[in-house]
Amino acid sequence: MILNKWIFLFSIHVSMAGCYNKLKVGGRIEPMNQAQRVAPARTAVPEVTSSGFDLTVAIQSPTSVLILAIGHAEGTINLDGTPTEAYYGHGDSGFHNIGVFSCISCGNRTPKEADRYYLEEKIKPFKSRFESAARGAMLSPNHPMLAAAFFTLLTQSPMAASDRKGFLDRMAGLKTQGISLETLVQLSVDSYRDPDTNTFKDVSRFNNDETLIRADQKRRLIAVETFLGKQGIELYPKL
Repeated sequence: MILNKWIFLFSIHVSMAGCYNKLKVGGRIEPMNQAQRVAPARTAVPEVTSSGFDLTVAIQSPTSVLILAIGHAEGTINLDGTPTEAYYGHGDSGFHNIGVFSCISCGNRTPKEADRYYLEEKIKPFKSRFESAARGAMLSPNHPMLAAAFFTLLTQSPMAASDRKGFLDRMAGLKTQGISLETLVQLSVDSYRDPDTNTFKDVSRFNNDETLIRADQKRRLIAVETFLGKQGIELYPKL
């Protein structure tokens, strides 16, 4: 009788020990590997799942939602996703701009050719850098407006978006500040600051005037908000 009781207790102990080495994933139970057992929970960056937004899909093609939203901010795409007259070519700052991105370096390409070229050569190569920087700042790269703010700025100024003390380097503060229109506008404005003097030195289009820079960034991000919101995307999901 005592022996049977000991065997029963031992079997329970073994069964419970097995449970401690398993992790629930979705609707099934998966064994935990060594990395899962030792990784601190606080380092995991929660992915946004309730916003209806996935960055990979959002920049997949020139007609993907985030690309069209950028075009809406550029004035080349209407709110319904159709091209404006500016899409087919317009003058801006002495250049001939064409396509959804207002491309100024697309040569004799048609608007559609310019879109494909710019997306593949100028936008998509920065996707992994943005994702790494976002996760390093404990933010989800699938946050709609965080991604929108970065890629909108990248379209305007690759230097402001990605150089030293640009958008990518300055994202870290958003974890405590929170992501809102105001904090994204401020981040975009600050990204134009000279990394050494913290002043505006090379923003000639706006005469290095912070008020003008801020107004332009706010206008663009509101346009992006409006376009994404019309698609039913939750703009500012909880961090």
